[in-house]
Amino acid sequence: MNNRKKTIILIVVATLLRLIIACSIELGNDEVYYRMYAQYLQWNYFDHPPIVGWLIRITTVNLLLDNELFIRLGAILSAAATTWLLFLSGKKLSNDYTGFLAAVIYTATLYGSIIAGTFILPDSPQMVCWAGCLYLLIGITTDTRINRIKKKDVLWFGFIAGLGMLCKIHSVFLWFGFLLYIIGYNRKWLQQPVLYISAAISLLMFYPVIQWNIDNHFVTYGYHSKRVNVAGSGIDFVSFFTFFSGQFFYLNPFIFPYLIIATFAAFKNKLPILSSQKRILLLTALPLIGIATIISFFKNVLPHWTGPAYASLILLAACYFSTKKTTEGSQKWIAHKPVEIAFAIMLSIIVSGIILIKYYPGTLGKKDKPLLGEGDFTLDMVGWHNLKPAIEKLLQNDVLSGAMKKDAVIISNKWFPAAHIDFYVAMPLKRDLICIGDASNIHQYAWLNTTRKLLQKGDDAYCIVPSNNYFDVNKAYASLFITIAAPAVVEQKRNGKACRRFYIYRLQDYPGK
Repeated sequence: MNNRKKTIILIVVATLLRLIIACSIELGNDEVYYRMYAQYLQWNYFDHPPIVGWLIRITTVNLLLDNELFIRLGAILSAAATTWLLFLSGKKLSNDYTGFLAAVIYTATLYGSIIAGTFILPDSPQMVCWAGCLYLLIGITTDTRINRIKKKDVLWFGFIAGLGMLCKIHSVFLWFGFLLYIIGYNRKWLQQPVLYISAAISLLMFYPVIQWNIDNHFVTYGYHSKRVNVAGSGIDFVSFFTFFSGQFFYLNPFIFPYLIIATFAAFKNKLPILSSQKRILLLTALPLIGIATIISFFKNVLPHWTGPAYASLILLAACYFSTKKTTEGSQKWIAHKPVEIAFAIMLSIIVSGIILIKYYPGTLGKKDKPLLGEGDFTLDMVGWHNLKPAIEKLLQNDVLSGAMKKDAVIISNKWFPAAHIDFYVAMPLKRDLICIGDASNIHQYAWLNTTRKLLQKGDDAYCIVPSNNYFDVNKAYASLFITIAAPAVVEQKRNGKACRRFYIYRLQDYPGK
């Protein structure tokens, strides 16, 4: 069987497994929040550019198929496309065996298969654009000659990089790497008008995001700049260790060391690829990884921020592995023990993760009742479907008894768990959910609020507070309602043991402030 067919089979099998996973667990904090992007399409959102919201809108058929599988379908299709593009890139670098290895290594990473490949995040469509740009750049930098085909590819690069920037701003590092390559190794491109046309295409595609930020006082960049601004921050080795270990885990503990080895091999010219191609792969990877690493010494940096950059290093690792012979001296399905072990590790993590999320008895977090479950990340993806019936019964009884008004809205103080409560409770019960707080806490809900029923004088409201995200409702909303009754409590169990409590507060008579 040739390597092209092997790659196709790999993609099909991996896609089927991702579909099963997508159906097995509920949406995480970020995913259910991005589902809210799709509710009202915009050119930009508080946190990110628009494509993740548009993609969810497409895969759910205009929100008609509004469940976990179809919300995540865009990520699963993106993973399949990314894997194929990495195969084509590896083939262009060396041969189809190298392409197959690149596809295998990417699939063996938790980032490629689960974080960006099953969970719906801005990274999911961004990875397709990133891999597509790498494929083009490998061809553009094959040698120093500039011909019609390369000019065409540069235009395509501008378009696809622009799409990537509409997924996530990190994609600008593709342009940064390309320009570093041009300045350092092939300045003839600076004399080509097509380069500037390509940059204009990217900028034109990204312009709606810029205009949205102009209209909204650059709120997106103000928010993110606070996350990465290191001025006045002391060195935090815990933050660095958390960031580094996260990358180590996301890229697979058995793959990550070989990415480092392949990087050093590239610097020493010990890989069977052209120097120009080696350079462009390093320049599209190391700046983002390096900058994020420096920031991590001062601020908390999420490990998946650098995920796309490792696609270049995966291609280098594929080239490295392709030079090694198997024990039988032939090309096996999975050619080398490290990759076989990496697959085993990833599958064990996936299976263990699903079992942990769905069946762990009780909680991994705090056990005391007021804060039951705090610190348990698994609770983000379990139990939300079961909450609706209990809340629905309570709301019906309150209306029948006259304790609460029929049209009482649900309020929250933060984008999470607001998005979970919104999707799994408020929307099915046809109740408006609004967030009350600063934009830095409620994020996109500052805009969603304007599309929903706002509080009027005399209105009642419910506030649903999970014990793992507890806050003092009386302190937060005492000035906004005449009466705040003691909460009703819904206790949630997992595998027979209590894992979380929901406190349902009844807030009565909004004074109209």
